[in-house]
Amino acid sequence: MADTLSPSLLLPDPERAQKNIESFIETNPEYAGRIRSVLPMVSTLFSYSQFLANHCIRKPEALFACLNSLHTSFETERLMEDLDGLFSRCGSIDEGMGVVRDFRKERLLIITLKDLLNQAEPQEVMRAMSNLADAVLACSLAFVEGFLSLRYGKPAGNSMVVMALGKLGARELNYSSDVDIIYVYRDEGETAGVPTPLGLFVNRISAFEYYCKLAEEHSKFLSRITGDSFAYRVDLRLRPQGTRGSLALSLRGYEDYYESWGQLWERAALLRTRPVAGDMELGMEFLELIRPFVYRKYLAFDAIEEIRRMKSQVEHIKPGTLSKDIKRGFGGIREIEFFIQIFQLIYAGKLPGLRERSTVKALHRLVQKGLIGFDDMRHLSENYIYLRTLEHRIQQLNDIQTHSLPSGDHELEILGRKMGYPGRPEFLADLARRRNKVREIYDSLLESGRKGEKEESGGLLSRNFWELDVPREQLLEEELSQKGVRDLSRAIHYLTRIRNTIYSFQTLRGRRLLEEILPVFVDEALKGPDPDTALRCLVDFSLVLAAKEAYLEAISQRTELVSAITYIFSQSDYLSRILMGNPECLESLVEGEAMTKSLSVLTAELGHAAERYGGLSAIRLLKRLEEIRLGILFLDRKITVAELMGSLSRVAEAVLSTLLRPTGLAVAGLGKLGGREITFNSDLDIIFFTHHDPEGVDVKAAEGIIKTLMSYTREGMAYTVDTRLRPDGNKGPLVASLAGLRDYYFQAAQPWELQALLKARPITG
Repeated sequence: MADTLSPSLLLPDPERAQKNIESFIETNPEYAGRIRSVLPMVSTLFSYSQFLANHCIRKPEALFACLNSLHTSFETERLMEDLDGLFSRCGSIDEGMGVVRDFRKERLLIITLKDLLNQAEPQEVMRAMSNLADAVLACSLAFVEGFLSLRYGKPAGNSMVVMALGKLGARELNYSSDVDIIYVYRDEGETAGVPTPLGLFVNRISAFEYYCKLAEEHSKFLSRITGDSFAYRVDLRLRPQGTRGSLALSLRGYEDYYESWGQLWERAALLRTRPVAGDMELGMEFLELIRPFVYRKYLAFDAIEEIRRMKSQVEHIKPGTLSKDIKRGFGGIREIEFFIQIFQLIYAGKLPGLRERSTVKALHRLVQKGLIGFDDMRHLSENYIYLRTLEHRIQQLNDIQTHSLPSGDHELEILGRKMGYPGRPEFLADLARRRNKVREIYDSLLESGRKGEKEESGGLLSRNFWELDVPREQLLEEELSQKGVRDLSRAIHYLTRIRNTIYSFQTLRGRRLLEEILPVFVDEALKGPDPDTALRCLVDFSLVLAAKEAYLEAISQRTELVSAITYIFSQSDYLSRILMGNPECLESLVEGEAMTKSLSVLTAELGHAAERYGGLSAIRLLKRLEEIRLGILFLDRKITVAELMGSLSRVAEAVLSTLLRPTGLAVAGLGKLGGREITFNSDLDIIFFTHHDPEGVDVKAAEGIIKTLMSYTREGMAYTVDTRLRPDGNKGPLVASLAGLRDYYFQAAQPWELQALLKARPITG
């Protein structure tokens, strides 16, 4: 009989199919005629899944019922209706366990057949299995609570919800997944108890005790191994405090825990959570409660370091080693999932569109937001579906929760054919190519693509420094001391903060530029005459760079600016503060090749700035822009010290001429201003005078100019004005007439006052 029912030799494992068909007929001879008509479908199933073959041999009617139900809806509501109908006929927990296990297997049999017969896409298969789990969890919770409430009564006005996480939360369950869940109840209180024959109520317990018992009974109901195996393995380790924590917590309990103790890995776990059983409205309240915890608008440096530690745990297989584990191993499923979670942890607080549970949909959202490229999305999506399909083929065989390739060549040959390859060599070669591609893309996250280049080019800090998981004691103190660093512990602190800035990037482009530029800045700082000071300034400057990608792009194109900026950091606190406090200065700095400017150009620029920023801010901004620009030119040896002082003097002249234009006053410059020898932060030695006898309006105008120049604002002070060189010093009038000046210098001036006139010149007016 068996010879006439031989399966096709084109099946991936015809020998297994043949043995299972023979066993089916031997055990169920009355079905021999019926199986002939459906032999292609049955032999396919029996070739792929020993677990379901055993179930069909034991319950042949289930096989034919499933073959006639391939178009059954797998919407959760329909599945719940069917299972509730079965539960309604159960009088005990044990009966319910048998029902739910058979229900799961029979529906899984339909899903598997649709999968193997190419009647459902891989994502449809995962959603159907997730809907099945949703229905089982929901109906089982109500069924179990019905028995529990008979012992204790129900807590009045209270309820519980089961929240799914992981693959079930994403609706991407596989054939033999755990279900990762947590239990949430609404509020504290107590149960009503149950009445005795005398009308007394006994067995009152707190809501906490009741819902912990319900969580325990529900999880046991699903996961206990009986003669019919189990329904689902339940994993409760993602609850607060893991295996040490309570099985259920109130809504307020979760809020207190996540507010005070929640860790980054818990935020990652909650990215895919959703309500699946119980009070769904309570589930939505829970999602709203955890939203501020999960989705942060800003990610602190310590969170970035924790992401790196999580990443290192994900990639526990050494690079270049293609382990048999396709989930946790090199280029496996977890790397694709974690790739997405990193973006969601960093960006979804500001970009709600990234709050997507589905892996493939989340990748599309990342492309839409410009965070990854289309090619990366395509490769990761295709390989995710491929790896999940491979995972299904591995687990379909024996319903064992495994993610590892078989060891034997024969088993690998069969698995390769199940995946559509001629045999083992082609399968393993393509799998290796795909996993290498996943790891290549995965490595673009939080890793510098140029670390090897930096190391080979003789950077002052070793490659290990830029690895965030390297302990502080490994940061090569000897190397730093050789570069003239005086305070090693403080320098290491500065370097660590600078390094952490790389991982506060807003875009991948920004991160890569930071990875390229910051190490160059650090190397230049360590080469300079005062590395301690330069590193201190570089801490704040790195934050400025991280906030503005345009600065990074401009500096990357003009790397000669790096040495000039770091030299400023080591030489001039004054210019360093300007760079840190005025981002506009950096914009000016990176706009292009700077040059000296004429007085008319400076006056025109001041006029434009006044229209945009207002008079007070414009004066201070122009001065700082020019000081930075000229400082860079000087340090780059593009201008001489005489040209530097002349240019700074013209800036002061432009400011004074702009302020004096509406007043009718004239100004004489003395000292450094008169000699065109203004340096950074120089005072302005000036004398106000008029052609006529000064009036009150002239004095007020002079006082207003001094106040404008010396008022301290957010941009700082423009200039310190010194008018003590006027006739009679502080005792004399602030404004003198030209005739009065002539009389004073000819008749009453001291020799030192005449000496001061050696550099005097009219500035404007």
